[in-house]
Amino acid sequence: MRTYSVDAAVCDRSPACPARRVCPKGAIVPRPGGPYPGYNGYTVDASRCSGCGICARVCPTGAVAPA
Repeated sequence: MRTYSVDAAVCDRSPACPARRVCPKGAIVPRPGGPYPGYNGYTVDASRCSGCGICARVCPTGAVAPA
């Protein structure tokens, strides 16, 4: 099964992350800390990721890609 990851250097760290919003498994989670969710970027919880790829298709910066 394919999983995905978030490239922190490319992620725009938006609190309204579209990739996070469309993930059917809730696998894209904010890294801890900061004044708002996503301030420190996002990561993919591999235990939740089903490998569907919806997140990668909607990420506006291309930060989400196959791991």
